[in-house]
Amino acid sequence: MSLVVKGHDLDPDTVTSKLDLQPTGTRSPGHSRWGSPADINGEWRLRCDERSTRRFSEQLETILTAVEPHSKDLIELLANDISVTLTIRGYVDNDSQIILTPEEIRRVARLGIPVVFAPSTSER
Repeated sequence: MSLVVKGHDLDPDTVTSKLDLQPTGTRSPGHSRWGSPADINGEWRLRCDERSTRRFSEQLETILTAVEPHSKDLIELLANDISVTLTIRGYVDNDSQIILTPEEIRRVARLGIPVVFAPSTSER
C-alpha cells in the first residue's frame, strides 16, 4: 500500500517539504531505465508493505496515521494537476478480498483522494 504523488514536472523534494514526510521512494521527471518508456512523470511515494507487516489493516493504519495531518496539502496538490492516490497493490486469486471497517472507510474518505486497487493475478 502506498500514497503515490505523480506529476509531469513533479519535484519530489518539493513534495517532501510540503508534506513534511520522508518518502520511501522518489523519481525525478524523465525517462527511467526501469520503468515504462511512456512514464516520464516525477514520483513521490510513501509505502508500507509486507516487509513492514503482512496485515492489511496495519499497513493502512501506518499510511493513514502518517498522511491524515496533511490532507489539506494533498488536496492542494490535486488542485494543481498533480496525481495523488492511495494505491493498494497485491496478489489475488479467485476468492481474494479486502475488508475495511467503517472507521477505515471514513478515514480514507476524509483524505479526499482517489483509491486505486492494482491487483496482480500473476502466478507466483
